[in-house]
Amino acid sequence: MMFSSKNMSYIYYHEYFKGLEERKEKSGLVYELGGSPSSEEQFRERNMALQDFKFDLSLSPLEHLKNATKDASKGVASFQTFSLETIYPGLMIGTGNPHDLKSKGSIYSGFSFDYVTGLPYIPGSSVKGVLKSVFPTKEDTKDDINQQKMEYIKSLLKPGLSDEEVYGLKDDIFEDNDVFLDAYPTSKNKTKQRCLALEFITPHSDIIKNPIPINCLKVKPGISFEFGFYLKDCQLSDGVQITVKEKIELFKTILTDVGIGAKTNVGFGQLE
Repeated sequence: MMFSSKNMSYIYYHEYFKGLEERKEKSGLVYELGGSPSSEEQFRERNMALQDFKFDLSLSPLEHLKNATKDASKGVASFQTFSLETIYPGLMIGTGNPHDLKSKGSIYSGFSFDYVTGLPYIPGSSVKGVLKSVFPTKEDTKDDINQQKMEYIKSLLKPGLSDEEVYGLKDDIFEDNDVFLDAYPTSKNKTKQRCLALEFITPHSDIIKNPIPINCLKVKPGISFEFGFYLKDCQLSDGVQITVKEKIELFKTILTDVGIGAKTNVGFGQLE
């Protein structure tokens, strides 16, 4: 099946379900595609079309921001980017978005597609959340995990940083100055690229019943994502400074260490 729209956000949340019919059965409401071939086969064809879709990666908003900030005046936050590549098994983002009609053969999970460009993206709030999650908190100073976080951050920065300076850096990054932008696939050498693939997840919610695999969507391994930020140097106590360049290296290391998105505990969302 060929979708008429060029915007994957519209395709996935509207066109994908075109022709859906509702009927009542003893088990409750059932949603299927009408006509021939079977509803399951039609969804399989649509799933293949999703995987064959070529995104126009030149539409990334970060590309436009680069041009807009070339002539930025001194004193404003510095626009910074870096790229990281998805590795096997890939990246799952936005799985909690509603897309679940439990129609046989359909993709059950939601996905994060930019409403305007249709590109898959990682929300800036998710990037910020992952980075913040590895910083220690003042409320749990004696907790073992909190202490491990403190040592981890110190190991990535200047030697001899005090606990208070780490807390000061955390406030500077997440409460005061810095802005976290959405991350998008970057074009690199190819401006149009197939980014998506199907994944089958087998939830084991009942130890007695055999698990039923469900269809999900993912970003394939080998897709480069560009992360964008507006950053400022951070002046800590006693003349200690964390520069924009040091912040960028810190963010990059954290993201490659812990990953991002859904199902990171089983290997998804790893970057290099």
